[in-house]
Amino acid sequence: MTASLSETTSKLLVPVRPRPALVPYGVALATAVLAIVLRWILDPLLGHVAFYVTVYGAVAYCAVAWGLGPSILSALVGFLGIFYWFVDPRHSLSLIRPAEIHGIAGFFLVAGTLMALGETNRRKRTRLNRTIVALTAEAGERKRAEGELERARDQLENRVVERTTELSQALARLQSEIVVRKKAEEQLRQLSVRLMTLQDEERRRIARDLHDTAGQTLAAIKMASASVERQVANRPEAVRLLNQLNSLTEEALQEIRTTSYLLHPPLLDESGIASAARWFVEGFRKRSGIQARFEVGGAFDRPTRNCELVLFRVLQESLTNVHRHSRASAANIRLGCEGGGLLLEVHDNGAGIPAEELTRLLERAGSGVGIAGMRERVRELGGELEIRSGPAGTTITARLPAGRPAIGQPSSRDASSAA
Repeated sequence: MTASLSETTSKLLVPVRPRPALVPYGVALATAVLAIVLRWILDPLLGHVAFYVTVYGAVAYCAVAWGLGPSILSALVGFLGIFYWFVDPRHSLSLIRPAEIHGIAGFFLVAGTLMALGETNRRKRTRLNRTIVALTAEAGERKRAEGELERARDQLENRVVERTTELSQALARLQSEIVVRKKAEEQLRQLSVRLMTLQDEERRRIARDLHDTAGQTLAAIKMASASVERQVANRPEAVRLLNQLNSLTEEALQEIRTTSYLLHPPLLDESGIASAARWFVEGFRKRSGIQARFEVGGAFDRPTRNCELVLFRVLQESLTNVHRHSRASAANIRLGCEGGGLLLEVHDNGAGIPAEELTRLLERAGSGVGIAGMRERVRELGGELEIRSGPAGTTITARLPAGRPAIGQPSSRDASSAA
């Protein structure tokens, strides 16, 4: 459609030269003949004036429509025809006519001017036609580009809609998975806390059984050994063996008591966290050789049993890690109140925890063991467990909200005396 419009416009403005090239000259010749015939028709009116007026029209048309060559041909043929048939003396081609010198000169001047103007006009129209064709082609290209752009935009919108739908579905699945994972993590956390609670109860039972069975059995062995020693007092070899037996029995009894107390110290139930923590720190200093110092920061009401048990387990785990991993020579333990809650802080002067290990430890979910398990216990009671480590050592801080006060909580001084 664009090409047809361009061709029509071109034909209206400037006729396109057909091929072969003889056609324009044939048209020029026919135009010149037509001008001569028209002058013959108008001869009664024009007489001996305006001989070349019809030829001027033919020259102008050929110059505008067909170019310089055909216009020259039409000018020469028209001039010779008019000059031969209409200029006196007629029917002669002799140019020696003094009376017509001005007319001949005027004809060629006017014809030249018409040819020059026609050629200029034709060239301008040709350039204009080319510009119009180029603009038309450009408009067609732009229209096609706009159509392609429109189709591309539609395709892009469809792809965006499809992608948005896919992302929405993926997001819905992800949210569903997040909900399921959160439920699973919560169930795992509850299971972890439940396992640690059962572990505490089992420790308490084992400690009680050790104290009530093995401890009593060893005490009975010591009593029987003392009776046998009195009966064989006159036999030095038997007395020596009985003394060794008493020493081994006393050592075993002491180990059972220590193990029983480490599993679940009676002071924790009888006197509270302050006395149990002081006793444990003293025993830790003797067993490990690390200079551990315990400080109670003022008097506070005795917390609930769960709070005391969690704080004691955090203390156990922290000092165990100090002994096993920190290479520390000293540790400071502080127990007190802060912001209306309980605070337990364990600081050592060891090498600290590597950054990667600390990150893994902080990001690790509760597994029921170690610091991660203690963190879940603390979180279960509404508190928080914080670990800071650097070149100066590691600090573990447990904060718990104040529980229901219990009656009979000993003061800091009483706890020190009990220890």
